[in-house]
Amino acid sequence: MKTKSIWGQTPSRLYRLIKLADERFKNENWTACIVGCSDGKFLIPFARAHHKVVGYDIDTIDLFGGEKDFPIYEKRKKIPKYDRNFKSPNYPLETRKIRGLQERIEIEKLEDYARIEERNFYENPPKEKFNVVFTSCSLHYTINNKFSLQDKINKLKNIVENGGILYIDYMMALEEEDFESFPNYKFFRNGEAAKFLGDGWKIISNYEQKKPVFEAAHVVTSYDHFHRFGYLLAIKEK
Repeated sequence: MKTKSIWGQTPSRLYRLIKLADERFKNENWTACIVGCSDGKFLIPFARAHHKVVGYDIDTIDLFGGEKDFPIYEKRKKIPKYDRNFKSPNYPLETRKIRGLQERIEIEKLEDYARIEERNFYENPPKEKFNVVFTSCSLHYTINNKFSLQDKINKLKNIVENGGILYIDYMMALEEEDFESFPNYKFFRNGEAAKFLGDGWKIISNYEQKKPVFEAAHVVTSYDHFHRFGYLLAIKEK
């Protein structure tokens, strides 16, 4: 029985990453680490493909189940365009019981492949290294504001095996010159991310959205908002 994440379907780029790792490491039993694994949107596919994967997160409910608040709103007839003065109402909330990642792993009988820990990765990074390290939007967590973006990137780099793959989804500033709303310890500017890797890394792909994209209110964020994302895929050269 397949289970679902509260964050929706896993994007196709994750499956392309798994395919790339299969091709790169051939028949080796390669390992993966998901930093900020939440309830498994990006972790479960590795385990389903029978690759050993470890997930770290600080949200106990995402990991082990419980109740979360979801916004209640009617489906939009028209998606608004970005405006720096855009304001959304805070929608009323309803509480739902959710499965945690551990329960999803058990239901799908993936215990032999997936392991999770309640851990603040940036406060307490592990000593072990992995062939694939993946994180999606963990760099801007408010709890880690005391770390610079460079500090956080360095911690991710440190757990990648030589010859391994690092994949980072990251948030970008909506307004390049607005450092108050989009501080530089949380948000990248255009073309910055790849520079943070430094020497010894081969950039395979680096995509950044040019324009802000609308996102409807969701669990954790009870109002409509805009984001600008980027992703960086790189190989740690031996």
